[in-house]
Order: sequence, then structure tokens, then C-alpha cells
Amino acid sequence: MPDVSIKVDADTHRALTDLAYLLDTTKKAVVADAIADFTEAYGAVVRAPGKVTFDELSLMDRLALRRPALLRTFAKRDATDARLMHRDDDDPDAPIRLLVTTDLARGGGEAFELERLARILLRGPVEVESATRLRLFDEPALRQAIANSAPL
Repeated sequence: MPDVSIKVDADTHRALTDLAYLLDTTKKAVVADAIADFTEAYGAVVRAPGKVTFDELSLMDRLALRRPALLRTFAKRDATDARLMHRDDDDPDAPIRLLVTTDLARGGGEAFELERLARILLRGPVEVESATRLRLFDEPALRQAIANSAPL
């Protein structure tokens, strides 16, 4: 099979080159391994019958695929300890509800910004509750939210 080239940004190219050097292999092998690892981790979603677009996947499948990107996005805003609130599996249109510890210095609107970013990544309804706000103003509600959630 003939090789084809792909375009990546400069930072990705540098990381790819450094990984290939470290592992004493080719950049092509690093990319092939990364794709194999991704497919193994998300196999049930990636191997959906026929060609399926991201938007055609269930919201939970989209979350499974974008979980690492979502956590990285939250981390850039100093948001930690993301938890997935229990949801009604019978309602596929139910929003994903997340409990996230937000950075106190970013203020009360930070949960709304994280919600906006999550909606962009997942292309669906997401609600973000600030564990920081609950810790400050409603400790019993925080305990209940933690009890009704699981680590993302």
C-alpha cells in the first residue's frame, strides 16, 4: 500500500518526532500504534456498523470518545475532580451532568464556561455543577451529588 502524507501542526510534529526518536522507531509506526491503541480503547464505538458520524453517536458514546479531551480542557482552566452524575439511561436526550471542582479564583461563572466548552466538544446538552460552589454554600447538596456520581 502506498504511503500518503498527513498534515499536523508544528507542536504535534515535534512531539511525534521526539516520540519516534525515543522509541527508536519511525513516525509512521508511532501513529499506527496510537491509532491501534485508540481503536482498542474505544473499539465498540469506533467499530460501529457502516460509516457513522460523531453527531450520530449517542451522547454517552461521544463522551467516551472525547473524555480525555474534555479532561484536558477542564485542566487548562484549573478544573479538577470531574464526576459524571447518574442519568436516566431510558432517555437518550437527557443532558450529561458533570460535577466539577472549579478554581475559586475564576469566580462563580466558571461552571457556565466549562459547560459551554463541554457542549462544544460533545456537540450535545451538558450541565456542569460546581463542587466548589456547593462546598461553600450547600455542603449537604455536595455530599448528595458525590454520592450520586462517579469519577469521569
